[in-house]
Amino acid sequence: MSIRILRSFAVLLGSAGICVAATVGGGGTEAPAPGELGGPTTGLSPTEMGTWLAGEAQFDRAFHIADGVGTPEFNAESCRACHRDPVLGGAGGLELNVSRFGFDNGGLGPFQDLPGGQGLSKLRPPMINDRENYPVQADVFEQRQTPSLFGLGLLESIPEANILANEDPGDSNGDGIFGVARVLMIDGLPEVGRFGWKSQVPTLEDFVRDAMAGEAGITTPSVGRGFALSADADSVADPEFSEAEVDEMAFYLENLGPPLRVGSVAPEVVQGEILFTALLCSTCHIPNINGAVDPVFAYTDLLLHDVMPTDYRGMEEPGAGNGMFRTPPLWGIRHSAPYMHDGRARGLREAILAHESEGQASSDAFVLLSESEQSALIAFLRDL
Repeated sequence: MSIRILRSFAVLLGSAGICVAATVGGGGTEAPAPGELGGPTTGLSPTEMGTWLAGEAQFDRAFHIADGVGTPEFNAESCRACHRDPVLGGAGGLELNVSRFGFDNGGLGPFQDLPGGQGLSKLRPPMINDRENYPVQADVFEQRQTPSLFGLGLLESIPEANILANEDPGDSNGDGIFGVARVLMIDGLPEVGRFGWKSQVPTLEDFVRDAMAGEAGITTPSVGRGFALSADADSVADPEFSEAEVDEMAFYLENLGPPLRVGSVAPEVVQGEILFTALLCSTCHIPNINGAVDPVFAYTDLLLHDVMPTDYRGMEEPGAGNGMFRTPPLWGIRHSAPYMHDGRARGLREAILAHESEGQASSDAFVLLSESEQSALIAFLRDL
């Protein structure tokens, strides 16, 4: 049974006989097929496909006041509102950036969160006072770019040990690169973070609860892990998003297929890949890490690195200091401009040049390449 047939009619979910309307995805358009960008992973059973489509419907759903959207602050009325370029589940442009704010005493430190946390919601009713207007006002702000979500299930499948194996906090090999994992204490136990610009979320289920709270102001059931907003002050009964709906969206993200490489064998692309390694880009953007079953060709180490200028001022979190960001996966990078955590780089060339601190040597080496060599490296990245 094809995904297009499943989308055209209600999906019969196994022997339970539960029917789910499959009219989602931007007004009922067909979902991409398995293997296409924005489509599911291959090998899903009809029942699993029904769950995937139900999760996609939740991702595409526009929440209204009657659904409890907002706390009263929020960034968007749906996941789709930000993750839509070039298809559902993708990245977002600069106009979709969100802001974070805090106080660092004019850069002298120490950094501190202001009441309500770092998130500065884009959409707030006019009766809500700006959160900068506290006795201690915010003096540092940081933009955050909307990342693509393709292939997150494969990133989740990577064993923690395989991430930790690539750490080099003391720069033991002297290459100037210090990769560290973000270790979070979840319900009293350590877990490796792998999602979010600062690796602040360890699992996709946590990711769903965190995003529903912070981006849409929607409450979800608490499971004691600290990512859910379990209650708010509006008139809609909590939770506003059920456990079953959380599970459906998590399943959708877990099985949202990875972006496939173009696979060009052009000499320019081959040369670019050689240069990618020679310039030490592959030290952080590791081509593949072993997952639970197969290697994951995401071009990331899922570690935190500092690639910001030495005078950079930004957000700090426990285990992820100012300027520390997770190495973003490069698979599908041709679809996700602009680049860097705040979208400061409009294109790939600008993104390379924006790497400082741990990435300075690679950036400097790129500048010294000939024009044709620089073009070859860009061609390789566009092939990913």
